[in-house]
Amino acid sequence: MRSSDLACGTDARRQQLFNNPRWNGVDFLEVSDEKRTLCVHFFGAIPEGITVENVRIEGGRRIRDIRVLRVEIDRADNPDLDDCLRIELDKVGDFSTYRLCFVENRHQPLHGLDPRYACLDFQFRLDCAADIDCKGGHDCPPAPFVQPEIDYLAKDYASLRQMMLDRMSLTMPDWKVRHIPDLGITLVELLAYTADYLSYYQDAVATEAYLDTARERASVRRHARLVDYRMHEGCNARTWVVLQSNSDFTESDAGEVYFITGFPDLDIFAGQVIPHEAMAKFLADAYEVFEPVAREGRTAITVRAAHSEIALYTWGDTECCLSKGATRATLVDGPAREGDGPDRRVLDLHPGDVVMFEEVRGATSGALADADPAHRHAVLLTSVTKTVDELIGQAVLEIEWAAADALPFSLCISARLSSEFDCARVGGITVVRGNVVLVDHGRRAPADPLGPVTGHVEPGDCACDGSIITSTSFPDPFRPQLRQPNLTYKVGLVAATSASAMLVQDPREALPDLALTEQTGGEAWHPRYDLLASSGGARDFVVEMDEERRAHLRFGDGDLGLQPAIATMFDTRYRTGGGASGNVGRDVIAAMVKRTGTISGISLTVRNPIAASGGTAPEPMAEVKLFAPGAFRKQRMRAVTADDYAELAQRNSQIQRASASLSWTGSWYEARVALDPFATETASPALLDEVTGQLYPFRRMGHDLAVVQARYVPISLTLHVCVLPHFARGQVRARLLEVLGTRCLPNGELGLFHPDRLTFGGGLYLSRIIAAAAGVEGVQNVKVLRLQRLDVPDDPQAPTPPLDPAIADGVLALGPTEIAQLDNDPDFAENGTLTLELGGGR
Repeated sequence: MRSSDLACGTDARRQQLFNNPRWNGVDFLEVSDEKRTLCVHFFGAIPEGITVENVRIEGGRRIRDIRVLRVEIDRADNPDLDDCLRIELDKVGDFSTYRLCFVENRHQPLHGLDPRYACLDFQFRLDCAADIDCKGGHDCPPAPFVQPEIDYLAKDYASLRQMMLDRMSLTMPDWKVRHIPDLGITLVELLAYTADYLSYYQDAVATEAYLDTARERASVRRHARLVDYRMHEGCNARTWVVLQSNSDFTESDAGEVYFITGFPDLDIFAGQVIPHEAMAKFLADAYEVFEPVAREGRTAITVRAAHSEIALYTWGDTECCLSKGATRATLVDGPAREGDGPDRRVLDLHPGDVVMFEEVRGATSGALADADPAHRHAVLLTSVTKTVDELIGQAVLEIEWAAADALPFSLCISARLSSEFDCARVGGITVVRGNVVLVDHGRRAPADPLGPVTGHVEPGDCACDGSIITSTSFPDPFRPQLRQPNLTYKVGLVAATSASAMLVQDPREALPDLALTEQTGGEAWHPRYDLLASSGGARDFVVEMDEERRAHLRFGDGDLGLQPAIATMFDTRYRTGGGASGNVGRDVIAAMVKRTGTISGISLTVRNPIAASGGTAPEPMAEVKLFAPGAFRKQRMRAVTADDYAELAQRNSQIQRASASLSWTGSWYEARVALDPFATETASPALLDEVTGQLYPFRRMGHDLAVVQARYVPISLTLHVCVLPHFARGQVRARLLEVLGTRCLPNGELGLFHPDRLTFGGGLYLSRIIAAAAGVEGVQNVKVLRLQRLDVPDDPQAPTPPLDPAIADGVLALGPTEIAQLDNDPDFAENGTLTLELGGGR
């Protein structure tokens, strides 16, 4: 019954349970030699009255549903030995990890047992070699090594030369000579000249192939739309703002406040909510403006003082951390009380709230200045559960978030410092902050009414004498222009399941942040990218930007979009700004401004723990002219050949790679598409149905369509490894099992036989296996003794070749829809086996 993804170096809580008069728990268990009897030891005396119904065994991959036949107390004859609870089972489990729990009422921990130690993980068999320590470590994995970045957009001689010098300063730090006569500089400049020539050649070919003479930005936009290319006008940036206050308050209308970046003259308003009128004395260019982003059902901003800084709960243990990939944690909810329960709760978090994890102290020194500013991460809560640690009497809050928001790094909670710092224990290294508000970049423009719509009257034809001559009014084309330039573009916020998804914006989907309403009647008009899908009565309009960043509005003609009536006046509400200028760094947003009124009597701190991102500059016309004519070729809209089916299937974000083939059924062709999904070797039925639905509109008429899972070929691999004399064989074996395994390594790399490293095509090359094994520290040489398929039975009458064909050829050939599989799982030996024969070492 774990409460959070904690990895702690000490077991302080276990020490409190030994001989505790109120609480008991499971200490350890022993598995008998015949594997069908468990001997369970407790911290104190064995609870009386435990029956078969109180014992539950979960887990197992191949062997499941293990039942308990009998439970009895085994009294020890020797007073120095402890009694144990003997549990007899109906069958023996497999190699996986099982979980033994003592429960009552089917789900609740047994009365008197500490919930954290009412269950115990165990194995019937040890699945590691004798020279490998089976106990897993608790240390947090180190951060992956960040590879140096290379500017692949460098195109001219100067940028290419600088890129090469920057790269060599990392790879050859001792080379510091920058004189022109130096041989190294000569070679760099020679390479830069050649690269510049090739870059010019590429640009010249592209320009000659797609000639476009349009000069106006609106014309380029319309030409690109004809070939289904969406020219974008940039996008504003988003980030998270954290509010820290000494008292609670609520702003019912989030649109009444906005946030600004700091500047020197702002210090006079430190800790205050600034009135909007006070900003008139500052230059508008001195700061950037961010406004709250409205989320569905959340129009107010509620700030709670208790949410300013929330401590993470470690259940009394020390030297703890939240592991990379964690999706749940425990928060301290109010002070602890001596006795049977907590005094009160102070947290008011709910599913849908966003909280921010932040490292506030250095993990090695405990100093505030040593905190890593990169260790900040926002998560969207999916579950919030109130509970109490009865052992300590502490109210806590269990929170969970989606896998998309899993921690991208480990976060230390408490640590023991080195001897340089007196071996002190430091807690509160990482805290959680509530009062998190999503904001985006853009400054609200002053009132800018548009209109009126002009028109002309055409009289009707004359009829007979005495008839009334009718006239018809025709509105003129309405093409108004906004007064303020640099209109903000943004992507509307949709219902997201993660905090990270809320920050992602596709600039090609961005629309102008412009609200248009009729002064008479209050009818709202909506911005669209174009009017091709607008009906004749739709109140839609299009914004077209010119090169001076001024916005021109275009309305419908009555067929594609409604045409405004004569004398119509419009009220506008829009924002200006956006683009890359909104990508401000962390801790730059520093104050909150209230448009009307003020909020007094509070001390408020405003900051953005993470940098704003997503701000994109408008797409240059040169890029549109370059990319638009050929963009339609990148988006395949029909499936005729087998490669077409495979390419279309790979558009699904869950698919790593697809392989397709066309086979004649006797009457027509069947397109058979095999899928290789990410991070797994099993394609779920739901995924197969989803890909089928995505492919069906593009299939050729007369083709049958069958989407199936890839065929996985189990591999038998045997290696003989010679270990260097001063290396332990057990350590080398353990490292080889990691490198040649199916898991993600601590440094972020994938094992050689991880599902995401094996896919269709080519086969399994001997050189890759040897290179991976030889790269392990301590390995002197590697020899492959066996490399064969397990799905092909051996022919007892066939002569035994002196060497496996795959070893002789250097590759184990596989079919176009086959993928190698080597899980090395003793419970599923039919999924591939790895045998290591180690020699040498110590």
